[in-house]
Amino acid sequence: MNNAWNFNGTNRNLNNNNVNNANQVGAVSKLLKRIKYAYMTKERIFSLLYDTMVEARRNKRYGRDCADFERNWAPLLVRMMQELQEKTFRVDHNYAFLTSVPKWREIFATSFSGRIADHLLCDTLAPYIADILHPRTFNNRKGMGGQAAINQVIDDICEVTECYTKPCRIIKWDLKGFFPNALCDEIYRCFVKVIDDNADDIISRFDEDMPSFLKWLAMICVHCNPAAHCELRTPKHFWAEHIEPEKSLFGKPVGIGTPIGRLPSQIGMGLYLNDEVRWLNDECGIRTTLFMDDGTMVVPERMHGYALSLFPELRKRLAKKGVRMNERKFYDQPYQHGFEFLGTHIKTYRLHLNNKTYDRSIDRIEEMNAQKEKFAHIDSLLSSFNSYSGLLKGRTDYKRLLELRDSLSPDWWQWMSYDEQRRCLVYLPQYSINERLNIKYHLKLKHHATIRNHRAEKCSEQREINAGVAS
Repeated sequence: MNNAWNFNGTNRNLNNNNVNNANQVGAVSKLLKRIKYAYMTKERIFSLLYDTMVEARRNKRYGRDCADFERNWAPLLVRMMQELQEKTFRVDHNYAFLTSVPKWREIFATSFSGRIADHLLCDTLAPYIADILHPRTFNNRKGMGGQAAINQVIDDICEVTECYTKPCRIIKWDLKGFFPNALCDEIYRCFVKVIDDNADDIISRFDEDMPSFLKWLAMICVHCNPAAHCELRTPKHFWAEHIEPEKSLFGKPVGIGTPIGRLPSQIGMGLYLNDEVRWLNDECGIRTTLFMDDGTMVVPERMHGYALSLFPELRKRLAKKGVRMNERKFYDQPYQHGFEFLGTHIKTYRLHLNNKTYDRSIDRIEEMNAQKEKFAHIDSLLSSFNSYSGLLKGRTDYKRLLELRDSLSPDWWQWMSYDEQRRCLVYLPQYSINERLNIKYHLKLKHHATIRNHRAEKCSEQREINAGVAS
């Protein structure tokens, strides 16, 4: 089960056990540390594109787009290099599909060459964007994802209530049609401001033409208008049945709406409301945590009326950017009542996974148990189980985790076992992926027993350190 599109944060869940997803966003500063060019020659541009391609394909090499590109990657990169030099490159090979989990959404994606362009722009600007974004603006940045946003809200509650001894209010608000109604010019302006503010450093790393090149690339990536030239990979009638017109890019005027699933959209929308988050936290003094389009305020009881009085001004600021609040998703209650945030039900001293997500996990296991040829589905089962167990083990849901484990059919245990320490499924040594490939294709890949598990090793080292400190 590869939820590669979920890295944009739309699912709001942190799946840290998925074998296909490693919770990694991109190259960030590693690319810039390796590349410090005085002059951008063709050879160096090709090398830059190659390094970007390696970062863009991470955790996505099983995908059809990546596999098609890698079959003929060298001439395709050369052609892309020429198009970038001549500024004729366009992101015009897109496809759209719908996903129904956790609810119906419209997702746009692009070809792998377009994905390389996205990473080239965002990974180059990532260190500068991290400095600009407010610490309470969370999105798909490494270390600033869904779980970090949940932890921030919990810390705010503990601080405001002085360890749950004083009253406070939780005010939740949601933005309706955040991505499909965003102004592309405003997103482009955010990227241009980042480039202008850091032009000297960009020139020192590359050359004097790099800032203007990045501005042009930002314009191409942001103003690509994917709805005008895309392939539909979901039957068209599903759009009319499940997607509201306000939440779709189809039918929107040119320059309105940015696609869910594209990296520049995720980074740009993080910058989109950065000024509003800074205004609420720094100028108004209201502890506000924003994860994409979900906002949560932790307000002392004495400041409750003041916090509510800020909403008319907040709505005016959002309206200037084409964004409005969802009238049906406004919540204002004392913290003792508990509330849901990013798929997690937060209570005093407790965290619980959303019931709908847990029910989906049980349904998925039952679906896998019903398979007749179970050995052919062991990879799918392991990915699915570890995805959901990664969510459960980060909450106070150990009993649910055991229920999920016990729901597995006894037939599965002849090929895999349960790692109690990591709380996930692992292959038995003779049925690991490498061993099966060795048998099928007569290869000489490393045996499972010789592969060092860096996660288990890291946990073991940490336990030794803790034991030393305790002693």
